[in-house]
Amino acid sequence: MNERYKKVLIKPNVCIREALKQMNEASLQILIVINKKNRIVGVVTDGDIRRSIMKNLPFEDPIEHIMNKNPITLKFPPKKAEALELMKKYSIKHIPVIDEKREVVDIVLWSDFFNDGNVEYPSKDIPVVIMAGGKGSRLDPFTKILPKPLVPIGDKPIIELIMERFNKYGFNRFIISLNYKGGMIKNYFSENQKNHNIEYTEEKEFLGTAGALTLMKDKLQGTFLISNCDIITDVNFDSLLNYHKEHKNKATILAIIRNVKIPYGVLKVQNGDLEKIIEKPEYSFIINSGIYVLEPDIIKLIPKETPIDMTDLLALAKEKGMKVSVYPVNSSWFDIGEWEEYRKAADFINNREMENF
Repeated sequence: MNERYKKVLIKPNVCIREALKQMNEASLQILIVINKKNRIVGVVTDGDIRRSIMKNLPFEDPIEHIMNKNPITLKFPPKKAEALELMKKYSIKHIPVIDEKREVVDIVLWSDFFNDGNVEYPSKDIPVVIMAGGKGSRLDPFTKILPKPLVPIGDKPIIELIMERFNKYGFNRFIISLNYKGGMIKNYFSENQKNHNIEYTEEKEFLGTAGALTLMKDKLQGTFLISNCDIITDVNFDSLLNYHKEHKNKATILAIIRNVKIPYGVLKVQNGDLEKIIEKPEYSFIINSGIYVLEPDIIKLIPKETPIDMTDLLALAKEKGMKVSVYPVNSSWFDIGEWEEYRKAADFINNREMENF
């Protein structure tokens, strides 16, 4: 019997922050909540976490406040036909398996129904814009020789790893914005034929993280995704796109949940007097991933060939009354524009040997 279920068992009094850590470590996007008698009392999915964040619930709240108290389960031994039918009926990807005492003995995953464990996503005629024109000065001295998108992680350059992640979810059409050493990027793909449909635009001047969209507006007549060229993540882009469309957003920001532990005692002070000392506190934040889903209306807000960053463009869209939403996820994410994050990303990929990546 597969014992992977053991790493997703959790007690109801565990706080949301700690649950996030466990979910991220287990990489199954679900936690099974059990009581003192080890009997199932609920489940928590990444969707439950996302909804709790959108409701501004404190990360210190216990997960029993957000868990589904009536989860779909299967009796042991599970019947795969029944499991598949339930998954399709309720649009779920995980089902706990319980015995006659309601103790968890296994878990069935949607990916179990595929020989290689990978779910096939339909091909999408939706372009992915990759902003690859920056100088990458934070990665000196590499970027004095290579453009940042071609800096390797293992045996592949950063940009190819990014494109393969989108490929996994059915995105095969790419528009790459070039500037610094752009010719080297074009040469790489011309010499290394891949199953990518690639178009290029070239900036004459540096236009920020969003300004180059005006150069490709004729190619962006419908919904499109945009990514910085230094972001490595294991996010499900199919789910991100579906969320954007279901909520009829003009822009959706992919946000990453991050925990930061301060390695010092933090002093809370009032009028110069000590109120209390918080020893090595931990805080949770929702950060911008550098990946977005946009509608073409957004491009109309950019003055032609004018430098503008995505953060400023989204703020402008909000001012104009456009719906800009956030899609928070608890996923692995690395900004490899910095050396420390580059090393973490390399370790992440090498340690998993590209499994689930």
